[in-house]
Amino acid sequence: MQSTPLGTDVATAITKANAINAAFKEWRDGSQSKLVPGSVMWLFDWYRGTEKFTELRHVTRTGYKLAMDMVVAIEMKVGRFGTRQAKLIDATASDALYKKAKEKHGERQGSYMMQVCRLVWNQAARHHKATGVKDNPFSGMGIKSSSGAGRGNRASTRAEYEAYKLAAAEMGKHSMAAAAAILFEGCQRVYDAFGFEDPDGYVRGVRWGGYRPGESIGLIQSKTGNVVDIPIVDRLDGEVVVLYPELEAAIGGLKRGADDDLIVRDERTGAAYTKDYMNKLHRRIRKKAGLPDDLKFTSFRHGGITELGDSGEVDVRAVSGHKTLNVTGIYNKASQEKALRIAARRREHITTLVGALAEVKDDADAD
Repeated sequence: MQSTPLGTDVATAITKANAINAAFKEWRDGSQSKLVPGSVMWLFDWYRGTEKFTELRHVTRTGYKLAMDMVVAIEMKVGRFGTRQAKLIDATASDALYKKAKEKHGERQGSYMMQVCRLVWNQAARHHKATGVKDNPFSGMGIKSSSGAGRGNRASTRAEYEAYKLAAAEMGKHSMAAAAAILFEGCQRVYDAFGFEDPDGYVRGVRWGGYRPGESIGLIQSKTGNVVDIPIVDRLDGEVVVLYPELEAAIGGLKRGADDDLIVRDERTGAAYTKDYMNKLHRRIRKKAGLPDDLKFTSFRHGGITELGDSGEVDVRAVSGHKTLNVTGIYNKASQEKALRIAARRREHITTLVGALAEVKDDADAD
């Protein structure tokens, strides 16, 4: 054990003391210390106790923790990376870690591990009095965020999405067509569209009370569970411009329920879908539509967000809900204005895309 000053700040002193006491107890019990104060392992443990970590969704916390455990276990020239002092990690050490991570776990997972380290060191540097970390050696590494995209989560094309909706309607499963539209057009998550329980135990769902035909639809910002009204029409010079005709057409194929009822419900029972039946039905619809096996239901959300990006909008949070929203009257107004602009640009992109495809078809017919 090494003598460690606790400082004069009570919160910092308690954090350090708890770590030292835990390490000392393990030493007394004859086991190797797992939380040497200031080590990378200790820093990860500190981060997992912060609000920045605990407020994340369960699935995100699980992914971060797994990445941290993998970083800790990487064997370096001398010992494991987790035993090193976090404040002494420099750019050379982080580059060496990245190289070993890619060799052991592959490019995709190695990149994700470095992204998690970058996030942890960012927070550690902000609280350097508690952590001893002043710089972030994981910044500026040129890690691409897209490298974390997993298999099975590819984006669907609009053509695949339209074929899927058509097959679902032919099978009498208009609810599945509506669910696909809520994901693709509204960029919602699967469990929010179907009202499934999410990994943190919350049940939300897109409900009839939030849908006002020809006006707006209440979509869920999944990080908070807040419902934000997204305009589905715009008015320019007295003319009404329909921004989401595909979404309204899909929802229009359903019988409206009470305000608190889910829009997407199992036609057989009138109740919410079970995950098992939804997955089985999705495979049947996909097969009928002649679509590939790697088209998951989540692919529709990825496809919608990709289409937004292709239309020229980089920041799509007002629709997709990727970041926590501060829901105040002023922010909601700004969010709606941004949502209108996003939808208008996307509509222009879709019109251009459909027109280009029609020209290709006409040329082919002429040949």
